[in-house]
Amino acid sequence: MAKIDAILSERILVPLRQEWIIKGGRGTHDRSPFLLVRVRSEGIEGLGEVSGAYIWSGEGFETAEAAIRHVLLPALAGAELTPRRIRAAMDRVLAGFAFTKAAVEMACWDALGKMCGLTVAALLGGAIRTAVVSKFSISGVAPNEAADIARQAWEAGFRKFKVKVGTGLDEDLKRVRAVRETLGGDVSLGVDANGGWTLGEARRALRPLEEMNISMIEQPLNEKHIHETAQLRVNSRIPILLDESVWTASDVANVARIGAADAVNVYVGKAGGILSALEAVQVAKALGLGATMGSNGELGVGHAAIMQVLAVGDGFDLKTYSPDAAAPMYYVEDLVEPRFRLEDGEVPVPTGPGLGVTLNEAVLKKYRVN
Repeated sequence: MAKIDAILSERILVPLRQEWIIKGGRGTHDRSPFLLVRVRSEGIEGLGEVSGAYIWSGEGFETAEAAIRHVLLPALAGAELTPRRIRAAMDRVLAGFAFTKAAVEMACWDALGKMCGLTVAALLGGAIRTAVVSKFSISGVAPNEAADIARQAWEAGFRKFKVKVGTGLDEDLKRVRAVRETLGGDVSLGVDANGGWTLGEARRALRPLEEMNISMIEQPLNEKHIHETAQLRVNSRIPILLDESVWTASDVANVARIGAADAVNVYVGKAGGILSALEAVQVAKALGLGATMGSNGELGVGHAAIMQVLAVGDGFDLKTYSPDAAAPMYYVEDLVEPRFRLEDGEVPVPTGPGLGVTLNEAVLKKYRVN
């Protein structure tokens, strides 16, 4: 069995497109201090990405780099290139750091796929999807600005949307109304508070959101307030989708037990890797919850891992709950080829070996941080 020869990392910082910077209930995501990870084995290099943000996951390139260099590399050097064992070994020596572990695990999958000449989806049993419809996230800006962003995204080919709220209820409702009027009454439109509402605010929002034909409410309350979220759900005709409250399969089970959600947002990063993300999706399906894929603003490598999971996960309910599957398009440039793009409103799953993408070294050189 192939073994891990080296784990290397590089700090990267690619600017977001100014007009599509995301402001929401947890603050503004205007920079992505990500870490590119390279796992080398028998002359093959697998790619991974730590798509962490300090305001969201508590991870960035400084912390991820230190964890890999001082903790994970000593534990994994010479280990067999088997992702399940690699994840268990990482958990034995390092608590937390889900996005960092996910990067190492996806790099192992990428290396294995390249060795075998197969996509990660093929290694996991075969793809059941070749493309997915992505929703677009509209920033929590002034109502007229949000309406302009909605027009831009529609012209770019997006047909499903959500609006960031949680920045003040009155302004939130004005923003949602402006976007709804811009897009029309029949276009799929949800809202995402990122935990920014109180229970009282969320209750007051229900009726006007129903009147605006809102398809789902994502993370209305603080991630720790799942019992209060269950109370809200009792009174809501709009499905509740939980994100920040749900990181692992155990979290999914807990949310189902309490009755706090209709569906959950799964991330490769939050779950700590590809296998753990698929496990969370299957638990959701078994317990009667919808499941979709969320995003932490990944660049191309991290996004490629997301697309491989979306390709194989039969527990997703993507028709009801559209995924966030277009993150690289929010940046001025991406680091990979082929570039992710919309084709007839869908994002194709990469079909090359491993994660399906290769680095554009010229672009990487522009955004490498020393």
